[in-house]
Amino acid sequence: MRLMVMTVLTAALAGCAVKDAATEKPVDLLPGLYQLSVGGGTIVELKPAFASGQACFAIDNALAFPTDSVSHLIPDWDGCTTTHDDPKGNAISGLRNCLGGEGHKRKTSVRMQYRGSHTTDAFTIRGHVSMGNDETEQV
Repeated sequence: MRLMVMTVLTAALAGCAVKDAATEKPVDLLPGLYQLSVGGGTIVELKPAFASGQACFAIDNALAFPTDSVSHLIPDWDGCTTTHDDPKGNAISGLRNCLGGEGHKRKTSVRMQYRGSHTTDAFTIRGHVSMGNDETEQV
């Protein structure tokens, strides 16, 4: 009986294939008001006001999203460079690097790597932020 149950679960799960955003036909994110939520494992406890919010995407922000995914959500920081990988399908990824230390506006360097995907009316961005040499947080 146990073997039969396992076979049924495997068959049911096999029928729900996970989509790979990199292989999907590219679509444009629609302009509009998006509800945001931040979660994941962080070393800093986020206050409720920072854990959720809204972002309004005008048509130019929405059309630029695949190649400029974070600038509208997190304004550019002084002394930082933001680069992106070429979008593959609806998959996005990039890096924001901010130098720190002597001669820079920041005391410590900050590096944010991100990847994600989007549809016409939703997006997901997963990031990894590292500061200096010993602090790391993921959101």
